[in-house]
Amino acid sequence: MDDFTRALEITQPVDLTVLANYESIQLEGEPDLIVELIDLYADDAPQRLGVMRQSVAERNWRGVKKGAHSLRGSSGSLGAQLVAQRCQEIELLTEDTWGSIPALMSCLEVELERALYVLLAVRTGRSE
Repeated sequence: MDDFTRALEITQPVDLTVLANYESIQLEGEPDLIVELIDLYADDAPQRLGVMRQSVAERNWRGVKKGAHSLRGSSGSLGAQLVAQRCQEIELLTEDTWGSIPALMSCLEVELERALYVLLAVRTGRSE
């Protein structure tokens, strides 16, 4: 694998192989599991981000970390690895490094927007 291909893989907002793994547990005749998971995430992730923003505004360090932990788990389970990575970076902050939270939150917001764009495109493709 060349450096360009590796760089593209690293910056992809969603690892689609994670979603493809859900195909193996999809039951015939049941609602599309991937569509349901994407719908849940699309509803939940922006709300979690909003709670994190509020916690930042209140300087509620524990609230930010708790929100990041929750969002990291749901993001990872859908292949939104860059969102999960940003959340982990936020979780690892200490009170001494709190000053970097605005930049990390901005990065998280961008990565979440990118991930949702891809996930909703996947959802649309599966619903047609």
